Amino acid sequence: MNELKITVRTLTPLWTGGVDGTCDRLHETGLIGSLRWWYEAIVRGLGGYACDPTEHSCTFDEEKYRKSKASDERQRLRDAGVCDACQLFGCTGWARRFRLQVIAQDRPAWEGNRSLNVKPYGRTRGWYLFPGRVGTVTLVLTGEEQALSQLLALFRFLEAWGSLGPRPQLGYGVFRITEIEGEAMPPFSWFPLGEAPVGNLPDLRTFTFFKLRFTSGGKNWWDQVSGLSPLRGRPEWPVVQHIATEGMVPVMPAFKNYLRFEQRWSSVELPHWLFGTLRGDERVCSKVAFSWAYRLSDKEEWEIRGWVYLPDDLYSRAFGTEVVRVLREALQHSAQWQRAMGLSTPFRSASIAYAPSPTPWQRAGQAAIARFLNSFASEAIS
Repeated sequence: MNELKITVRTLTPLWTGGVDGTCDRLHETGLIGSLRWWYEAIVRGLGGYACDPTEHSCTFDEEKYRKSKASDERQRLRDAGVCDACQLFGCTGWARRFRLQVIAQDRPAWEGNRSLNVKPYGRTRGWYLFPGRVGTVTLVLTGEEQALSQLLALFRFLEAWGSLGPRPQLGYGVFRITEIEGEAMPPFSWFPLGEAPVGNLPDLRTFTFFKLRFTSGGKNWWDQVSGLSPLRGRPEWPVVQHIATEGMVPVMPAFKNYLRFEQRWSSVELPHWLFGTLRGDERVCSKVAFSWAYRLSDKEEWEIRGWVYLPDDLYSRAFGTEVVRVLREALQHSAQWQRAMGLSTPFRSASIAYAPSPTPWQRAGQAAIARFLNSFASEAIS
């Protein structure tokens, strides 16, 4: 067995939950679930097949594996009933190809386990944000060389554009790799896996990633952020000030509120589909994510990352053009970001970057997704 140690520094809190609803520590199961979710989106984006694990659809059939005439191991496992994602993360009858252990020097983002109830202007209900964990975390991965090589490539992607751990839609899980230790292994190259059509599950071909970078024109700009400023004078305000000086500002509620409630949507149900809802037994996951603002190495420069994916379903086919128009208008100019956050002072500088293509909101092909994933596979640690 090979061993790989990846040390990361949090840029926004990591969250994995716990038995009592708090994040008492970083739980391996929560991290693995997050890695699998992103890996499935990558597999589908490369035209491969990734089952929906909530349906328990993959089961390894040893007899079919033995009888398979395929020369490629991946195809033999497919013939035996194991999808491209389960081949790495395991399923019934087929063990996960790696083990994960967390060695943490992390701490709660703030003390007391007090939640921040962030209610942007005009809202009677808001978003509850719990502390999560911040600091330095070393993840020890043990497994076969091929599996570790794939996982390292996955971490490179998550570092660049994704997140680690549950609740990415609430802005958690942005990190930077600070150190990699382990035996030398050949770099892993992503490649198209097939021609599977886009479906209604997360698929990297339907994602648009973005990064909003800005230098504020005012000191302590977070004092004005919609949903945070009303906390002034309340017990939560010292928490806001503390995490802001640590380089993390929860601007996610302000952006979500701006997009969901301050735009003119043609259908009442459309925002529920796009931003998620929980009504009775109906649970719809958000297809839009904004991180918190996190400070870059330049002490005055900040960044917010996010993503949107539009699956191939009835809502997307009916309202996709409208969704793209609203998102484009809301994100393409820094004046809209300023308005979304409720800031009165213009930015000194601002820019936006998109991926996997500099031309956003268009579906990419499998080859384009492979090029995108490989473009930062060997980036140096900074």
